[in-house]
Amino acid sequence: MSQYSFISPKGNLEKVRKMARLKPRLHYLEVHVADHCNLNCKGCGHFSPIADVSFADLLSYQHDLKQLQSFFSTIGKVRLMGGEPLLHPEIESFVSATRATFPRTDIRICTNGILLPLMQEKFWITCKACSVGIDITVYPPLKKEKHSLVQLVKNKGLRVNPRTMESFHAFYNSKGDTDMADAFKKCRKREYMPMLREGKIYVCPKSAMIFYFNSKFGLSIPSSGFVDIFEPGLNGWDILGRLDEASETCRFCTLGWDVIPTFPWSISNNAAEDWDALKYRSL
Repeated sequence: MSQYSFISPKGNLEKVRKMARLKPRLHYLEVHVADHCNLNCKGCGHFSPIADVSFADLLSYQHDLKQLQSFFSTIGKVRLMGGEPLLHPEIESFVSATRATFPRTDIRICTNGILLPLMQEKFWITCKACSVGIDITVYPPLKKEKHSLVQLVKNKGLRVNPRTMESFHAFYNSKGDTDMADAFKKCRKREYMPMLREGKIYVCPKSAMIFYFNSKFGLSIPSSGFVDIFEPGLNGWDILGRLDEASETCRFCTLGWDVIPTFPWSISNNAAEDWDALKYRSL
């Protein structure tokens, strides 16, 4: 007798239906509060040097959060980022909206730190009230300021996580001949970075932001790999499943390569070759 014979087809169906009614947990989510930045990093993975001056809309974000709340029991971590999120004049409202919708979520603001000393007291009060952590990516121009920035955040009573970044991965394969499935499989072993943008969750920031690259350089790299969270009949389990599928954008990513080229941090020339891994492959 099969070890599974005691489970009737009807029992299996009821189990599936019960699972569908339960809300899953989304492990992680990134949100662009601003697309542009005040630091012009060569090869930026979010294409901020060539992005428009663009701020997220608060009402749209709140609408999206409510929809996500209907799908997920919670979100493990939400990172408000960009670009440079502190450029947004309503950054405090995005913090408050996130906390109000997901009270148990680990909320982080990911910043390069340049504007931290200039933030008004209402920013610090809101962050503390909402238990927000500050993730500082310290690039070479601010390396000497690292200690003072970390101490500033600590003095405001907030958690702080500094990370020094002196080099970038060259992720763009201009030939578009990366094995799509292999790239996605290796990507998921390295990182999980779905991004919410204007009612859609993308499998990664590159899929979400590649339109800036296409517009700037007259290209047509697919901007696929997303779930429309307002699609009729959708549930949280559907979203998780579809975020675990490769997209056509993966063909232009180097995460399928055995060795991913890197290059030292520098100022961007806003040229396509700044992102092209083929340029750095022999370095």
